Amino acid sequence: MSDNTIPGLTPRTVRILLGAGDALAEQVRAKLLHSPRPVFLYYIEQTFDTLHQRLSLGLDPHPGTPAEQLCLHLMISYAQQRAGSLDADLIRLHRVLLPGRRHQTLAEVGRIAWSPRLSYDFVALGDALTPGGMNAFFAPVEPDDLVA
Repeated sequence: MSDNTIPGLTPRTVRILLGAGDALAEQVRAKLLHSPRPVFLYYIEQTFDTLHQRLSLGLDPHPGTPAEQLCLHLMISYAQQRAGSLDADLIRLHRVLLPGRRHQTLAEVGRIAWSPRLSYDFVALGDALTPGGMNAFFAPVEPDDLVA
């Protein structure tokens, strides 16, 4: 991680988010080659890598696509779960970076309720998206856009 700081984020919070992003990207990589949707999963992996790079460089992690919104939401949720308690910085970060809760529908599509640890089924999400929705998922969000 660089010495660059992100306004409002402590180095500890950035470290926690980076660890969460690494763990989630690894979950995606583990399924990549044995998935019916390897290209979709590859782009999800790249989304985690993009967020990781921004955070590492001290750049603003505000999501620019629905995919980034979902991945950042999952990173924050995973970090909260690993912390074992409510972390005020992570809660604030979630509210600031993901206002409007437009990503919640996407988060619910692949949520695995029976899993003891935070896990997400990106293949189920890929199956639920139409071809147009899949394109919109990775496209920049316009202020008046709705998530696919």
